[in-house]
Amino acid sequence: MHNSLRKAESGDRSMPTDLTFTSLICSRLCHDLVGPVGAIANGIELMEMEDDPDMAGDALDLLRHSATNASRRLTFLRLAFGSSGGDDMPLPVRDARRAAEDFFDDHRLELKWPETDESGVNKGRVRLVLNLLMAGASGLVRGGDLMVDLTSDVLIVKGVHERAGLSEQVVDALEGRTPASTGEDARIIECFLAQILADNEGLTIKVEQGAGQFVILVG
Repeated sequence: MHNSLRKAESGDRSMPTDLTFTSLICSRLCHDLVGPVGAIANGIELMEMEDDPDMAGDALDLLRHSATNASRRLTFLRLAFGSSGGDDMPLPVRDARRAAEDFFDDHRLELKWPETDESGVNKGRVRLVLNLLMAGASGLVRGGDLMVDLTSDVLIVKGVHERAGLSEQVVDALEGRTPASTGEDARIIECFLAQILADNEGLTIKVEQGAGQFVILVG
């Protein structure tokens, strides 16, 4: 875990900051999974109650859709938040891209992540991209295009929509003005994690916003 999360300041008897951060990630995971898992439970309940074949078919469709949704979210969040084998181990970009496409399939936005030669991108940087995509999605609540560019020395995540915009809270977390050790909001935990991952890679995150778009630059 990043040094800023190792322990609370001397004399602070509150819960260790690394444990707080872990708790926030768990809260975010539960928040993202409770919807589809709850829908699965509802579908099972409907199937148990209904004798009408048409209603049973609708319940089965609900089960199928919800199970697929839960599986896609788990796959994406495991890659974004997990670190099995360490960040120096390979994580194929194509796997991350596919997981992101599935994850954002039920969002209003359109993910544009072109296939390029990304064989030299390490796992830490791939995880960074996934967390930045989650942060970027928060600025496209009314839809739009969410774009990724890994082809240059500067990693770029860009959002485009007439009402695109990242909140001040998100920008402060991404750019490090709100340290991860003081983060208290599970809803933007991906921003704090992105900042840590960038710092571990020796990179700096910069956010630029203008009319109808925002750009997250990492280099």
